[in-house]
Amino acid sequence: GTARQRRPRTPHPATPNRTQDGWFKRNYIVEAAQMASWGAMLALGIKLATTADWKYKLLSVLPIAIANSYAGWLAHDYVHGTDKFCNFFRNFGAVTAGLSTTMWCDKHNMHHAKTNEVGIDEDLPGGPALFVWPPTPENDKPWRKFQHLYLPLAYSLLFVVWRIDSLKVAWSRKIRHEQFCLAAHYALALAILPAPVFAGAVLLSGFMSATIVTVSHQNEDLMFEHEHDYVKNQFEATRDCRTSNPFSEWLWGGMQYQLEHHLMPTMPRYKYPALVPLVQKFAKENNIEYRASNELQLLKDNYMLYVDVARAPADPRARESASGLTI
Repeated sequence: GTARQRRPRTPHPATPNRTQDGWFKRNYIVEAAQMASWGAMLALGIKLATTADWKYKLLSVLPIAIANSYAGWLAHDYVHGTDKFCNFFRNFGAVTAGLSTTMWCDKHNMHHAKTNEVGIDEDLPGGPALFVWPPTPENDKPWRKFQHLYLPLAYSLLFVVWRIDSLKVAWSRKIRHEQFCLAAHYALALAILPAPVFAGAVLLSGFMSATIVTVSHQNEDLMFEHEHDYVKNQFEATRDCRTSNPFSEWLWGGMQYQLEHHLMPTMPRYKYPALVPLVQKFAKENNIEYRASNELQLLKDNYMLYVDVARAPADPRARESASGLTI
């Protein structure tokens, strides 16, 4: 028979002399500064939470929630990393945020491999709580028409769901070191923080993190067929965020450079700002759209997606979600 022709794929935007130039080398001063910023935010929250004044206890929810989200960004970087430093901190997320590394890898690796592929990427909510595309009549829910109204509540449950999944994975698979880390997390958190403060921080942190991680993908191209061109897939399914101030740049934890992260997932996140011009140059040379918007535009576009899907009729040809409940 005749040999099947393969269509040319988009070249990978490899950085020049990436290992020699230190693109993947850890800067331990920066690592220490990031860890210190997380510790300072957490310490502020603990200080406020342990005072007698209820107003300070209530206020403490905000810094503790921010610290919890930032712990997630640090853990995300350590799980992706392949060096000895990251190996040492591999279970940082379990100790500081109650998130199992194994659970996260199971879910997150597929997201990177098949970004925005409907029916496979678990980061795309296809019900029963939220929908980013109209479902089939059989899978539709009567409350979908109100999803844009309860969106903040659904987002706030992100870490609740992930924490429950973490406990399930660690105990069902008998992963002893993760069990120990998760037990240490809850023992320390509940010994130091009042239970209402801890619960409120988990919910607020879930809302913040869900908002940040969803806006980079959900409003971009959904892949209803498998895209074999990995680089093309990432450009079409991902949008960067142009942060407007230093605090926002810190709070987003590297998620504002979502495209760069998907193209170079093992690169330390603080190297991404220098990588952006190279990715933009690559996109221009290969006639690919580089997508980026500011925070407010991203938030608006993502919210309007939920509004539009809430108002859309059910689609008999729609695919099912990869999981029953994402967030």
